[in-house]
Parts: sequence; C-alpha cells; structure tokens
Amino acid sequence: MWSDRLRESFFSKTHSSEWSQIDRWLQTKYRNEDIPTFERTEESAKILLDLMRLNETQDAYAQEAMVALKRLSAAYQREDIQLKEPLQVLGLERQLLSTDSQLILSKLSELAMVLGISDTTVASYHQGLTQLYLDTLQYSIQQSHQTRRLEALEKRQTEAGSELDRLLEMKRQWTLERETKGDIEQRTRRRSTELNRIKTTQDMETLEQIRWISQSQGLDAETLQVTLAQLDSKEAIVMDLQEQLDIQTKTLSVYQKIPPDYTLAKLKLKEAELRLDELTAEHEQLVTDIAEDL
Repeated sequence: MWSDRLRESFFSKTHSSEWSQIDRWLQTKYRNEDIPTFERTEESAKILLDLMRLNETQDAYAQEAMVALKRLSAAYQREDIQLKEPLQVLGLERQLLSTDSQLILSKLSELAMVLGISDTTVASYHQGLTQLYLDTLQYSIQQSHQTRRLEALEKRQTEAGSELDRLLEMKRQWTLERETKGDIEQRTRRRSTELNRIKTTQDMETLEQIRWISQSQGLDAETLQVTLAQLDSKEAIVMDLQEQLDIQTKTLSVYQKIPPDYTLAKLKLKEAELRLDELTAEHEQLVTDIAEDL
C-alpha cells in the first residue's frame, strides 16, 4: 500500500512537472495573447509535449543554421580577400579584365564562397561540391523524419478525438439506460404498492360481506368459523404469493443493474420478468376467487 502511494505521488509530481513545461512553452508562443482553452488530459499532454520537443528541435536547427551562415559570411569575406591577392600578385586589376573574364571570376568567387573552400583549385571545388551534396542529403533525411513525426502526431490527435467521441457516446447511452432502469423499478414499486392497497381494500370488503351474510342468514358460530378458516387459508396463499412477488421484484431490480451487453444477464432478466407476470396474475386471480366464493 505504501509503495502504491509513493508511485501515485511520483506520477502526480511528474504529471504536474510536464504541465508546467507545457504552460511555459505556450506562454512563449502566445506572448501577449491569451492561450486558447483546452481539455487537460493525459493524451493532450503527450501531444503537446511532442509538439514542444519538435519545436525545440526546429529552433535548434535554425540556431545552428544562423551560426553556420555567420561562419560562411566571415569565410566569404576572407575568400574575397584571398581571391583578390592572386590578381594583385600578377599585377592585374579586375577592371582591366574582359567582361567575360570578370563574369567568370565573379561566378567562381560566388561558388567558392557557397562551397566554403579556402582556395580556387579544381580539387577544392570537387571537395566542396561533394560536401554540399552530403549536407543536402542529410538535411533531406532530417526533413523526412520530422515530416513523419508530424504525420504521426496528427494521426494520434485524430484517433484521440475519435476515442473521445466514442466515450462520450457510451456515457450518454449508459446515462439513458440508467434512467430507463430507474423508471422500470419505480413503476414496479408503484405496481406492488397499488396491489397491496387493492388487496387490503378487498379484504376489508370481504370481511364486511361475511358479517352481513352471517347476520342476514343467521349463520351459527361454527359455520362462520369454517368460512373464516377458508378465508384465512386463501389469505395465507395470497400472502405467500405476495412474498414471492416481492422477492422476484427485488431479483428483477438486481438483474436490471447488470450491463445490458451480457447475454446471460438478458436471459435472467427476461426470466425474472416472466415469473413476475405469472405471480402477479396468480395473485389477482386468487383475490378474484376469494371475492367470488363469498
């Protein structure tokens, strides 16, 4: 039990820490704007954490790209100086070259700066082009990986939405079912109460009829006692049926609490309903027979 409490405390602290990270990240994104409201569930926390990490990864890549661009810019400046030096050594000036030569020299200078090579030899250009191809390939692989992660996150979000809709529909059906069962139990109790009231009223009327018949026909005490004994016998049968009726009503109430998707529960419920109807019919028939016998 103690280990369970420690485990629950650990997961609770971990969950709180994750939401703190998410809140800080959302505040940096929305800044002066209000953060949209959303349901704080375990699934939404996972999705937001994945998005946060993906965003942090992209920010890191962007930062690395900026640093690389700064390095390239500095290298380009150095390269420009290095490219001017050979012309100065040869005693040439850029302005004295032909237009085509100046254009070719400009393109070679731009290409050298793009490739990040330190000189303008053919081997350096080959090496720079090879490195550019490898860098492009690595970036393409990283981009494909991030795209797959984003698609997986979107799929999980869609599945989570569908699961939420399914659970809400199940909740609505269970609520409706409980209300329906409550109505059935309430009608059963009202029916039992009404039968008891009718039985009591009929018993009182029967006793009055017996007294009136005995007085009008001058029945002696022995005959009256036999009639009362018969009435008591049938009354005992009625009480026994009433007791069975109450038991079956309680049994029916218990069966109605069982989830409806169990086949056995449905069969038991149907059996209890049929038995309840039989006992009710027998009870009413006995009450009618007692009234007719008198």
